Formats: sequence, C-alpha cells, structure tokens
Amino acid sequence: MRQIKVLKSTSIFTGTTDQFMAGGILIEDDKIIDVLPTDLVEQLHGPQYQVLDLGQQTILPGFIESHAHVFLSALLHAGRIKLISGDSEQACVAALQGLAQNTESADWLIAKGWYAPSWSQQQLPTKTSLDQAFPHTPVVVIADDLHTLWLNSVALAKLLPMADSSRFKRDVLRDTTGEPTGVVGEQTAMAFLHFLFQMTVAQQAELVQPYLAHLAQMGITSVSDLALLPAQTAVGIDDQIYPEVYERLAAQSKLPVRANLYPYFDRNLNSFQYIKNQAHDPLVRIAGGKLFFDGVTSSYTAWMKQPYVGRASCGMPQVRPDKMRGLILTAQAQNIALRIHAIGDQAIHEALLFFAEAEHRSGPLAQGHHCLEHLETIDTGDLTLMGQGRVVASVQPSHPLLDYQTATDYIGQRAAGMWPFKTFLQKEVVLAFGTDSPVVVDVSPLQNCYFAMTRQTLAGAPAGGWHAEQCLTLAQSLTAQTLGGAIATNSEKCVGTLTPGKQADICILAQNIAELAPTELAQVSVTATMLAGRWVFRKVLQTV
Repeated sequence: MRQIKVLKSTSIFTGTTDQFMAGGILIEDDKIIDVLPTDLVEQLHGPQYQVLDLGQQTILPGFIESHAHVFLSALLHAGRIKLISGDSEQACVAALQGLAQNTESADWLIAKGWYAPSWSQQQLPTKTSLDQAFPHTPVVVIADDLHTLWLNSVALAKLLPMADSSRFKRDVLRDTTGEPTGVVGEQTAMAFLHFLFQMTVAQQAELVQPYLAHLAQMGITSVSDLALLPAQTAVGIDDQIYPEVYERLAAQSKLPVRANLYPYFDRNLNSFQYIKNQAHDPLVRIAGGKLFFDGVTSSYTAWMKQPYVGRASCGMPQVRPDKMRGLILTAQAQNIALRIHAIGDQAIHEALLFFAEAEHRSGPLAQGHHCLEHLETIDTGDLTLMGQGRVVASVQPSHPLLDYQTATDYIGQRAAGMWPFKTFLQKEVVLAFGTDSPVVVDVSPLQNCYFAMTRQTLAGAPAGGWHAEQCLTLAQSLTAQTLGGAIATNSEKCVGTLTPGKQADICILAQNIAELAPTELAQVSVTATMLAGRWVFRKVLQTV
C-alpha cells in the first residue's frame, strides 16, 4: 500500500508565489507529489494518508545556506576554536585571559573574534600585548573576516618556519626593523590553520557532523561549503573542502543536509576533476569552483574603481586580471560554475566582463550559474551587465550591520550604495542568502530575513535601518533564502520550492510568520526539518 505523508497548515509558503496559502503538501517517499488547497485536503481519506495537522505553523521549503566555511564553523561549534569579543586590543587580550584560566602552558590557545576596524583606534594589534599576557602559551587569534591571524611570539616561533618561502613572506606583517609584528594574513594564515588542525577523515567527520545537525535544527536542508584561500602543504593544496568527510557521513546515514562543495578552482584542471569525481552520494555534489578576486574593504585590499579615503591606493586584485580571465574562460568551456569572491567595484566589474566574454566564446553554461560572492560595493552601472549575464548575487544580510558604522571611513559617500539588495531584484538579479559562517556565528535563516527586511541589528540599530530604501519584503527574503540558494547551487530543478516532482526538503516553523513583525520573525523557532522525505530534526508533531 502506498504511504503518503500529508503536511497540513493554514500557512504554507511554496515559494512559487509571494503569497501564503492554506492547504497541504503531499509527500511520497522522497518527493512532493502534490500541493492542495484545504478543501481538497479534507477529501483525502484512507489508510495510505498520514495527515499531520500543523495548525497555523508555517510550512516552507528547506532553507539553503548559500555561503559557509563548514570546517572552521564546526571547530567553533565544538569549542576547538574559542569565541571572544572586545572593542579594543586590550579588551580582546582580557577576554583571552578569561578563557585561558584552565589552559596548561603547553597547550595552544586558539580563538576568533578580533576586528580592528570596529576598534576605537582602528589599529592592527601586535604580539606585544599577547606576549605580556601569555609568555609561554602559544596563542593564535583569527580575525572576524577570516583573512588575518594575530599571534604571540611563542606561536610565531612555532609557525614562522612554514613561511620561509618567498611565496608566503609577503603575508607576514613586519615593522621597520623587519621584525614580525604578530599579524599574518591571507594564504600564510591559511597554512598556519592547516598545521594547527590536521585530522584524519574519521576525526573530521566526527567534528563536522554535530555542526551539520545544528544547521538542520535551524531548518537548513542544503549548505554550500566554499573553499577558503588555499594553503600550500607538503601533500598539496588544503582549501578546507573535504568531500570524503561528507561521503563518510552519508555512508553512515549521518548526513542531515545536502552538501554543495566548491573547491578552490585555481589548480590543475585534472586535479579539480579528480576532486569532483570523489563525490558519489546523491546528497554530496562538487557543484563548482571557488576563486578569490580581491580582499576586503576593512584592510584596503578590496579592488576599487576609485581610491580609498585618505589614500592613493584603490586596493588590488588577489589574482592578476589576465589570470582570472583565463580561469573564467576555462571554467566556461568546461561547464564549471564559479563562485568568485569580489567585494570591490573594480573586481566586480572585471569579473562581469570576463563572464560576458566567456559566454560569448563558449555559450551559456549548460548547467548552473556563476555567482559573485559579497558584492559589497558594486557600481550601479554594472547591475544591468550582471542581470544580462545571469550571474547570481550571493550575499550575506548580516554583513552590512558589521560595517555600517565604519564604511564611510574607507570609501566615503560611496558607502551609501553598498549592499543594494532591493536594487539587485529591480534589475532582475537573483539573490541567494548565506552567512559566510564563521565570519558571523549562529545566524539563523530567519535572522538573515530580519536583517534583509530591516537593515538593523537585532538590537534595532541604527534607528530606521541603514539605507532602509534597500529593505526587502518577507517574501523576497524567504525566496532568497530558499529558491535563490537553489539557483546558486544549480539545484533549482529538485529543491527550493514546494512543487510537485521536487525533493521533499521542508522546514516547519513554530508560528504563522505571514503577519509577524520582523522583530518577532527573528525569534521564531523551527519545529521540524525534513530532508528528502525523512525527518532529520523534529520536535513533537501531532498526527490527526
């Protein structure tokens, strides 16, 4: 006998329209077989129907996390990396001292949570303050933007020999005497993290699984795991993308989300194809490649069209433009979708031109879409080019609230046009929401929607919202957190909306969110999460 689950509610957001409906979602095995209004649901009778009447709880497509760094996030979730905060160098050192009370002198103290642009003096820290507090314990503190480490002398002595090659020397900040200051950036920072967190596949899987279960508890059914800057190691490139970890979890029936993986693309093409062939389980995909075109505004390394305030510099590309062009042309010819970190308006402009040339040469991608990641300072003149090229805007709604108080310090009045979410939609650019975890930690999809709808922090600052003309509606925000993410990962044919024939990836919320104020929305809890027709998280659900 057929067994059909029926999820019934007065509040269903299918994602196919902006409206909520009353009715039921019919599920057989792993697929949605029908979406019916209430009057037709009431006519369903027979032992084959298992009806779950959820009352006014909202049913919607499973949320999609479009941009995350899973391994680092899992380390934080497990407490292997400690989380601190502080509004100055001294405050961060004090927070570290509080963590270290029970730490043996021989142990590493590894933390995350400093961000010089938010400090009152806005100056990079040095090893001196860490040395005074920790003369014997090696200390490594990851910056909130993930691009920079702050170390004491003990840690530097252990790690600096790895940076002897000219390839890495440029990433070690030094004073006028040539002495390392304690700040190390970019690929050298990634190489240090590789050294600190070497594990077997079994150990990695044991670390990552609880974090993925945590995502499922947020209603997330798909995650995009994007490469960090690659570390060149003795055994090759480590970009923190580990298909074998996800495959192991899937084989053990412990994978509660779909994993869309994006290894670093700037490697031998045969090597990339080899990695792609390591994903076999239906829940695990090498969905494309990741590249970095520029840095970040707060370190003046985002590549801008005009100089930064008070500086002659416009920033710089991380990859030479001619090399980036070649990589994009190669990816297009091989039908490989790219996710490219591009924050400055010049980096975005150049990437869009290269995408257009690649499509002219090789035709559109047979499957998938290219994505630009972050797009903080896009020139409005490039928006039409972006829409025409079907390039997805992969954005993080919490990020404007990290930098809104200091953005003008770097780029002046141009900051008024940063993170233009509504303008993207007006230009028919697809939005896909993510968090960039662990740049931010434990931001839920509903909080993402709140940030997009208000342009305010959870505390309500700034009053009225930062450039509130860019606020989105609830439906627009939910779509960016579901269908937009599916489009970004080339999975819109099977997930992203509640549509007959698609996979039954579903989130159930504890309340009807259709009429809630944004502040209330951010507090709504998840009742259950379904992946491919099976519950991967649920509280008590009453069967009628």
